[in-house]
Amino acid sequence: MKLLGIGDNVLDDYRWRQELYPGGNSVNVPVLARRYDGSTAAYIGVLADDGAGLHFASALREEGVDISRVRVMHGISARNYIELDEAGDRHFVGNNGRETAQYQALLCLTPGDYAMMEQYDLAHTSIHSWLDAYHPAISRRVPLSLDFSGEYDRVNIAQLCPLLRFAFFSGGAASEEEVRALARTALDAGARTVVVTMGVRGSYLLEQGREHRQECVRADVVDALGAGDAFIAAFLAEYHAGGGDLADAAQKASVFAAQCCGHYGAFGHAMPHPDRCAGEQADLCL
Repeated sequence: MKLLGIGDNVLDDYRWRQELYPGGNSVNVPVLARRYDGSTAAYIGVLADDGAGLHFASALREEGVDISRVRVMHGISARNYIELDEAGDRHFVGNNGRETAQYQALLCLTPGDYAMMEQYDLAHTSIHSWLDAYHPAISRRVPLSLDFSGEYDRVNIAQLCPLLRFAFFSGGAASEEEVRALARTALDAGARTVVVTMGVRGSYLLEQGREHRQECVRADVVDALGAGDAFIAAFLAEYHAGGGDLADAAQKASVFAAQCCGHYGAFGHAMPHPDRCAGEQADLCL
């Protein structure tokens, strides 16, 4: 398929490893879809012109992602600070605030961006991308997929789901009944395909007239970052290739998500932390 990511990007700062990894849902999904089956991938967003931002752009080029519509702004790259608990599961423990290029130069879509969208099968974005004002215009040009993550309420479900071909939610802490109720709310609001992921408990998928409960293929894996985005990427690719086979796409996406738990970062490309860029380690850093 031809998949276009629009919106958020961030460097995941693995503090105990002193390494930075490119990430952000709107970037990860097209990158991982390309890795999964060779899907055509592109990304529209804002990167900083510091060393981390240049590294980010280089990583996307290496992955074969079209970044011709990426804006490069003067400033510092956004970072999320990541730590692991005793079980090895990752946790977000803060960020570097709003003094970043991504925050100070919010993405404003242009006629050139809209023209690019019309060349793609699907656009994917996230609730963290600050694109609320643009969702209607995007959805008129290309089918739209959106990841609500765990930040949703009845207001934004009601506002956004009428525009969505695919709606993804994180429901790891919710009960089975709550997950099914959430999916039904999103479907009734207008989304055509609703997916609620639940970590090691699997996922629940709902469309008009059919549903599927996908068990996790490997409950022993630990998500070091990116498994949810890998599920979304593979699901979208398989759903497109298989003509809408809900169960088959979910099963194959679960396998791919488990495979993506075996490395750091959503798609690798580690950069040494700037704190390491001194003395005899200076040649490691941009």
